[in-house]
Amino acid sequence: MNVEVKVTMALRVEEDGQHKNKFFDLPLQISKANTMTANWTLVHQITEESPLYNFTKKDIETAGVEILVFVQGFDESFSNTVISRTSYTADEFVYGAKFTPMFHPNENNTSTILHIDLLDSYVDAPLPNPM
Repeated sequence: MNVEVKVTMALRVEEDGQHKNKFFDLPLQISKANTMTANWTLVHQITEESPLYNFTKKDIETAGVEILVFVQGFDESFSNTVISRTSYTADEFVYGAKFTPMFHPNENNTSTILHIDLLDSYVDAPLPNPM
């Protein structure tokens, strides 16, 4: 319960002839949830305010973009705060895809069936803007 996610983008830039790492917060459409009853797809919309605005696939690879994800929540079963961190490098990004649904209602429509084996499953999807 009380789950919060923060996503940060790290990239290499050249300033004054030196390579430096820069970090940018990536605002999410939904960054907090009172409870985790199903899966949660984190969405950062790329608008003019996004640090990824106008980036191409080549720009992302050249800058060595890495997405850092920090998740924190409270596990009421153990009365303990749970923290998880992970990151995704540019070579792990998947372009032109969308996640497949990983849950559906049971036969009686009284509960939700969650298929953990579909956690990373995706299908091809057209890109809105060619990268």
